[in-house]
Amino acid sequence: MDRVIRMRGLLLAAASIALAAGCGSAEPAAPEPAELPPLGPVVAAAPVTAVPESDSERLRGLLLGGANLPQNFTALPPRADLPDGAGDAASAPTNPAECAKVLTPLAALRPGALARASIQYAGPNFSSIDIDAASYPSEALAEVFSVVQAMLRRCTHYSGADATDIPVDYQVGGLAQPPAGDAATAYQVRTSSDGMTLSSSVAIVQVGGTLAQVAVTAPESVDPGVLSELTAAQVRRLQGVAGP
Repeated sequence: MDRVIRMRGLLLAAASIALAAGCGSAEPAAPEPAELPPLGPVVAAAPVTAVPESDSERLRGLLLGGANLPQNFTALPPRADLPDGAGDAASAPTNPAECAKVLTPLAALRPGALARASIQYAGPNFSSIDIDAASYPSEALAEVFSVVQAMLRRCTHYSGADATDIPVDYQVGGLAQPPAGDAATAYQVRTSSDGMTLSSSVAIVQVGGTLAQVAVTAPESVDPGVLSELTAAQVRRLQGVAGP
């Protein structure tokens, strides 16, 4: 939930600065962006053969730190995690309603996470990096991975509003990324309001009994290589590989 609300706040801030910079300017409006590509094939979770992580503090310690990120990204104060399964009630309303769960932490999508953790970083020019992870027993992990992918396919285009009731439009599309972890899928979200746009590139990757979600958001299109590097680094951390 915090991630979606913060995206809307970034969008509003970017729009305000653009409006101030554009006062008195006769420059034409930017052209409408092209439609996003379709989502890729559904990916099945791999069998979990190791004991899943059950310590949330240890899991949080395995999330990427500042040394793993591009320059000028600063960690934000820890947020209060949503209760298990609270994605529907706690998220800002959208139409369709279930699409409010897009980009929410994975642990909020299904009760029963054995461990959960998240971290958020703010960067230059209204950019951000958000990472969350949740560990589950094997059968529950496979269900969460499937549920997320099915939801994205029902939410390729949805709408909402910010705190001032300005309409916000969302599009979800496919994103090509290299293989990572035991199983992985990727997608992108375009958030538009009042002529301004934020782009989010997102990877969901399985490492043993843990699912991690890595999201990079910026006012312009995100370089796919940035997401793939961050995802690969996050996989190494979850696998216990030493190094940055």
